[in-house]
Amino acid sequence: MIIGLLTIQIDIPHWETVKERRNLIRSIKDKIRKKFNVSVSEIVEEDHFGQKTIIAVSAVSNETDHLNSVLSNVYNLVERFHPDIIHSYSTNFIVHE
Repeated sequence: MIIGLLTIQIDIPHWETVKERRNLIRSIKDKIRKKFNVSVSEIVEEDHFGQKTIIAVSAVSNETDHLNSVLSNVYNLVERFHPDIIHSYSTNFIVHE
């Protein structure tokens, strides 16, 4: 079993209200869930509440290539709709036997 984890760090401009921030994050998470069969969670960095957020996406498969494809497609979806707010991203795989 292989667990794939995609983390996308998002920088949200300080001028947006908390409600706008929540709506933006919810919109991104809903698009990901609707299109892909993955788990999605928002992780707020304590030092930067309100400006920086990490979206974590995880999936499980028996094939690394399949996971890499799915997580790449998730990133491409976010980048297509919100390229201006993505700060960085990383993909990791954990092999569990």
